[in-house]
Amino acid sequence: MNNQVMTSKPSIFLSVVIPVFQSEAGLEELIDRLKRALSAISSEIELILVDDGSKDRSWDIIRKAANKDDFINGLRFSRNFGQHQAIFAGLELAQGEWIVVMDADLQDLPEEIPMMLTKAQLGYDAVLARRMDKKATWFSKVLTIIYYKFFYFMSGINQDPSIGNFGVYNKKVIQEVLQMKETNWYFPTMVHWVGFKQSTLNVKHGASSNQHSNYFFKSKFHLGLNTLLAFSDKPLRLTIKLGLIIALIGFLFALVTLIRYFSGTIVVPGYASIIISLWILFGLLLTTIGIVGLYVGKTFEGVKNRPRYIVDQKT
Repeated sequence: MNNQVMTSKPSIFLSVVIPVFQSEAGLEELIDRLKRALSAISSEIELILVDDGSKDRSWDIIRKAANKDDFINGLRFSRNFGQHQAIFAGLELAQGEWIVVMDADLQDLPEEIPMMLTKAQLGYDAVLARRMDKKATWFSKVLTIIYYKFFYFMSGINQDPSIGNFGVYNKKVIQEVLQMKETNWYFPTMVHWVGFKQSTLNVKHGASSNQHSNYFFKSKFHLGLNTLLAFSDKPLRLTIKLGLIIALIGFLFALVTLIRYFSGTIVVPGYASIIISLWILFGLLLTTIGIVGLYVGKTFEGVKNRPRYIVDQKT
């Protein structure tokens, strides 16, 4: 019998997943700082950089880094599919026992990873970075607070505005998160939803390498709207309530109009019937649209089967 030598790929201890979009200004610095920070943790690491359809030199930098270091892997989308779809793609490739998710604009500091990992190994399944003294304009901070307050009101999911994607996650957490196949996929909310033993760690927040936040100003509104629709049907329920309230007001107004009509204070022919019909029908119409919308929305989400993203190139 011939003995066959079986070779297997070395196990990965830590994977780092980074969505990249228009990040050429600080990407090389980020990679260098990550290499220094991760070298103190383990040699069994991998860095996964997902280019979300950047128009600058981001992909060239990723490809160059991947050619230089075997532990760096690059993925390029055919177009811009969104930050959280890029995170999803990176998580699908990640093989580490522990997985770090962070942004590419240098606001998430690589030097914080060892401390977060140390805390995670104390018995937590996820350690989320709470960004202290966030480097942002007052306008951005106000918009962020309003966004999360409104999201909590509409969805019932209470998320800390100082917590984003940056964190260390056990592989079992990520495996469960990846089971959630919704098209409107928002990573922090998914992590919150799956549960497990989670904790936070206060971390420093760096200055952005970009002149403006690419994802916040260009897609925050659409991201928030899509996430809200994916996690809550409260907007539709509010529409139903609004319709019922208007219908009730219509009935009350109709009663008043009838009293005025029979008392002789309304002399214009047809006025009473028109006003009554308009108010009642308008209220009932809103109610009906809301009810139908509940079913149409659920059905629409269920029948869509388009790919989450399309890969153009890999390293």
